[in-house]
Amino acid sequence: MELLIEKVDPDKKEILRNLMTLHLHDLSEFINNIELNPDKGLFEFDILDWFFEKDGLSPFFIHLEGKPIGFILLQSGPFSNQEYADYVLNSFFILRNHRRKGFGRLACQKFFEMYPGRYAIGQAETNIPALKFWRKVYESSGINTYEKEEIEEGIKIVYQYFKTF
Repeated sequence: MELLIEKVDPDKKEILRNLMTLHLHDLSEFINNIELNPDKGLFEFDILDWFFEKDGLSPFFIHLEGKPIGFILLQSGPFSNQEYADYVLNSFFILRNHRRKGFGRLACQKFFEMYPGRYAIGQAETNIPALKFWRKVYESSGINTYEKEEIEEGIKIVYQYFKTF
């Protein structure tokens, strides 16, 4: 099976927007302030358009056999803390029916090869599945991390800082 990481073309933005609603739905289990837009019946990421408009924000699809199974939103330049990280992984998502099959870890390995450098990745402390996933990624890739807890908008976030390749 061929897994590819590809930058999202602007004409595919709606596909990413739809995947983001699924991601936010999953996150709402762990983060109380993620709310459904009652007028649309959807979870919305209000700054998604920025990832197509601003330098330093980049959206990527994770494709399996040519079909999107997830996405990565990457922050760099003015949208990362250059003192500590070249990149901030804003969001990482794999569709539920493709989880626990190694595709997420493979996507991370390929992505880190494409964009080597210093990273910061954060998860809500209550999102135990994400914390476990990322720790497995680091372990399987031989990546040493430094963890730091911070409070953002009343949510305790566990940040992991590391350098790839």
